Amino acid sequence: MKRIRLFDMRMGRLPSVVGLCSSDISRIAQMCNSAQQRLLYCREAGDEGWHGTFAEIAFNVSQALPYITLPRNVARLQFIDACNQPVAIQNQFYEYLSFGNGRLPKQYHTCDSTSLTQCLSRNSVPTFIDLSNSPQYLRVYSSDPADATLRILMQGLDDNLNVIYSMDNGYRVEGVFVTMSKPFADAPVKFTRITGFQKDFTAGPIQIFQVDPITGVEVLLVTMEAGEQTAWYRRYYLDELPCGCCPSPTSTTTCPLVQVTGIAKLEPIPVQVDTDYFLLQNEEALIEECQSVRYSEMDTLAAKQMSAERHQAAVRYLGGELVHYYGKDSPALVFSPFGTARLENQHIGNLI
Repeated sequence: MKRIRLFDMRMGRLPSVVGLCSSDISRIAQMCNSAQQRLLYCREAGDEGWHGTFAEIAFNVSQALPYITLPRNVARLQFIDACNQPVAIQNQFYEYLSFGNGRLPKQYHTCDSTSLTQCLSRNSVPTFIDLSNSPQYLRVYSSDPADATLRILMQGLDDNLNVIYSMDNGYRVEGVFVTMSKPFADAPVKFTRITGFQKDFTAGPIQIFQVDPITGVEVLLVTMEAGEQTAWYRRYYLDELPCGCCPSPTSTTTCPLVQVTGIAKLEPIPVQVDTDYFLLQNEEALIEECQSVRYSEMDTLAAKQMSAERHQAAVRYLGGELVHYYGKDSPALVFSPFGTARLENQHIGNLI
């Protein structure tokens, strides 16, 4: 088994079946990205998705900041487990249901590890952690000298809680541009809130820090990858996160980190160069869906029908791949007719 790259698709039979030259990297990448996105978002994918589109992930979370901010390549959390307990994941509408519990959190009542109840979806954010003790200056570090002349647009509110605007080549833009330089570059204004980052394609990753205007202390806010142009990450809140797992700590002033594990639905990162990997690793399905994309752009009734046929063929290949790697008769299953009230816990009969 191998990982499929853009190079493998370009050197295979894909260019000939979609009418492109194998040297046309840009158009082949565009078609493959479109095909992959259609297959990931189609209704046949279901809740779990196709093979390779989910993975186990772990986070270290503290009760002081009980948030999980997902990296760029993760779309959502499907299931999570904290302190050896499965935790329910609720969407943003859950807290606004009539006769529900209302907006959470309320307050912490205990450090007992059994009090963790649910994981709540929050808005997407541009940083892994929020600004603290605002207003703060922002500082950007580039990892590659080749990025010295590139720019990043920093957007947010200034120290008067006004939206930051600036002029760029005669046009007014929301935010302020900062040109990267060595060893670092600072934004010319203070920020009380960050609403977005936009950067050029860079040769290496960049790091953005908050800098205290009095003490000069730096705190890392976000690391943006080289091919990442906008910073936007999904966030979850862990309601009633305990101080620590069993045994509970005796100190009430500090709480250790709690490791939260889960199954994550992965987000596709568009391929651009030969060495980029695809999220979907079924070459035949990608080829069929690329043909579907090609036919869907033709304005004839027959072409629309052929597009649907090619899409169904791609779905069949992906369904067969699931059976191949996971089996058809061995689903994940737990049967607990009494839930957590098992007979041995109730000291019934000989089950003690």
